[in-house]
Amino acid sequence: MQDEYKTLDGSTVAFDLDDVVQVVKGHSQIKQGWQSFIVYNVPTRSFIELRSSPPDYKGNSADEAEEVTEQYVCATFQLEPAQVSTLRASPRKWQLVNRRG
Repeated sequence: MQDEYKTLDGSTVAFDLDDVVQVVKGHSQIKQGWQSFIVYNVPTRSFIELRSSPPDYKGNSADEAEEVTEQYVCATFQLEPAQVSTLRASPRKWQLVNRRG
């Protein structure tokens, strides 16, 4: 399944959702009040924040996808650099971390 995200340099890139590993879910610090889902794109070795806005009065919400840095992932979702190294070394063995609780 194809999707697009905005890279760190502002360009738009297509990616395959079948190629990503679910890393952590929580709340975005880029868009306050939005739900966040961080995925790791294995082919490009990049982190992508998939965001959803709070629903409006009709139940609709906006979605965005944007590349984020490893530093953002660690600072926002309390992942240790060693955990990120483990993820990069064996992405398919990673277990999703839930920070929405």
